[in-house]
Amino acid sequence: MDETKVVTQDTLDKLFEGVLKPLHSKNARRIYEVFYKNKEYTHITTHDIETKLEEDGLFINKKEINGWLVSLQEAGLISKMEARGKPVASDYENRYTFDLWKLTETGLIVGRRLPSLMMEKEFSLPSLADLTLTKIHEIEDLYLTSKLLITLFEKGGQLGYKDVKRELAIDREKLAVYSWPDAAHSDKPLFEITVKPPSFRSKVFKLMGWFLEQDLSFKLTDEGKKMAEAIVSREKMGDS
Repeated sequence: MDETKVVTQDTLDKLFEGVLKPLHSKNARRIYEVFYKNKEYTHITTHDIETKLEEDGLFINKKEINGWLVSLQEAGLISKMEARGKPVASDYENRYTFDLWKLTETGLIVGRRLPSLMMEKEFSLPSLADLTLTKIHEIEDLYLTSKLLITLFEKGGQLGYKDVKRELAIDREKLAVYSWPDAAHSDKPLFEITVKPPSFRSKVFKLMGWFLEQDLSFKLTDEGKKMAEAIVSREKMGDS
């Protein structure tokens, strides 16, 4: 067994069954958010937490709050202090004291890193000075594969061989190269070549080792349709 995969699986289990486990709950996420937003304080009280939640229009009873505090503590995101004290992040004038809780170093790191997971990567083409033959082939491969996908999608999902050549302005040799998806683009085929039922003429040509282009057509697979729809929808979102 690949040792790298074992380590990766173990890391994922520890992450999602440990540190991130309580954050599957919306209420737990809101409570954790209170801690992170008030990280300038060395600690906050259960009263602070309840008050901040209510300010955001979220009303959670004390019993549930305490339950999620325990879960967040077990995950290592917060810790309970031995002492009790008065609220520090909300107005309070009474004499009662409350349990004190603080954000741990792990909780601070998680809060800092989560936004970076949501950032969209910006795509930029290499400049002429950075181009290599390998990069040129990669760009051409991506361009022709995506153009074939979009062309088939816009034409109802299927198009004849000659029409594909005309739409892509590509010769037979290149079409033969780009008519199958690269593993870098998808784990499953994005399109397939279908053959019409053979006519007498096509049978004769086949015996001679030739094929008739009009007997061939390209068809989007379900995976290809999903990919094309995603590309088109992103384009529409960019225009809106």
